[in-house]
Amino acid sequence: MRVSAGTHEYTECGLSGILLVGVNVHVCPKCGERAVSIPSIEELHRTLARAVAEKDDRLVPQEIRFLRKQLGFSGVDFAGVMGRTPETVSRWESTTTPTTMDSSAERLLRLMVMTRDPVTEYPLDRLSRVARNTEPAPIRLSMRHIDRDRWASEQATA
Repeated sequence: MRVSAGTHEYTECGLSGILLVGVNVHVCPKCGERAVSIPSIEELHRTLARAVAEKDDRLVPQEIRFLRKQLGFSGVDFAGVMGRTPETVSRWESTTTPTTMDSSAERLLRLMVMTRDPVTEYPLDRLSRVARNTEPAPIRLSMRHIDRDRWASEQATA
């Protein structure tokens, strides 16, 4: 295999129009088969997600799917977090019969990408309980200073 710095159209991420520049491209001199080495793929995906979330134009279905997956959500769990049905999320991500994501949901998705790390555990049971509460109520907390830069919160009892 011959190795040289080159470019690679990165369709493996599910998006079109992504070009990786300066990656190691391995080419077999006999058959011409190509293989690409992509370093720090998690950081690449974080940077790519941030660039997609910061774009000025509306999100297209492939971008919505990429951002959802980057956040670590299944379609069903993402629907729960967004307060929508799984069918609605499926239509947002459909390339054959897309339904445009409403602007408030799109802003929420972009905000999640910009402000949070990918999900490693799902707080969906808690989110579904919150959605069932009909009357708003102010939070009551006890805040405890732990050390120089840290605080801890505890739900205050009535």
